[in-house]
Amino acid sequence: MTDIIRLGQGHLGAVIDLHHKVLSLLPAGLAAQETDRFFADHISDCGQIYGAFNGENLIAYSILGLPRAGDPNFGTDHQLPSDQLADVAHIDGVAVAPAWRGQGWHRKMIDHRLATAQVHGRKIMLSTVAPGNLPSLRSLMSCGFTICGIIEKFGGIRYLMRQDVSAGTNSPPVLAAQETLTTIDWVNIDDLARQRAFFARGAIGVSWNIENDQVQIGFIAS
Repeated sequence: MTDIIRLGQGHLGAVIDLHHKVLSLLPAGLAAQETDRFFADHISDCGQIYGAFNGENLIAYSILGLPRAGDPNFGTDHQLPSDQLADVAHIDGVAVAPAWRGQGWHRKMIDHRLATAQVHGRKIMLSTVAPGNLPSLRSLMSCGFTICGIIEKFGGIRYLMRQDVSAGTNSPPVLAAQETLTTIDWVNIDDLARQRAFFARGAIGVSWNIENDQVQIGFIAS
């Protein structure tokens, strides 16, 4: 079994190479194009980077942001009060080598970072994802994240994702992909105007579904 380990400065080149390789295969704007400085900062100063290897080859990495006072903080996008910003962890970028996709690495990396963030005393887990990045969206929601808003960020439209944790355990998913509730409202994923109207009323996205080949987001009142 391939283990997830914390990476150090000696792994920085491999992380950056995998980032650019994966980015080159994606449509423009679907994932953030990070700088070398971003990776260098997060490998030690304001976060941690984790990886999995097949032999000497890096097959997946993920970034956990642990913002310090004065660092950029996703909590500002959620209008968190200043006294809660220290509780925030960023479940940030992830990349899986093409040959290793479909084996659950994205979800494994999310679970690993959620657990590690709690060890560091963080209770508010925040992430972002492009609506068109369905694999990442499904993985985040399957790990208990909900959609709390939409914002222009990282060169495109991004969902604001959130999960609150307590007692050392991350919460389970609100709804499985194909479950329904009588109070749920389904909105096509490309109907951003209607989604914004739900967010404005305080609703949150808690699930996804496919109806007539159209991906939908399920909203409930928060």
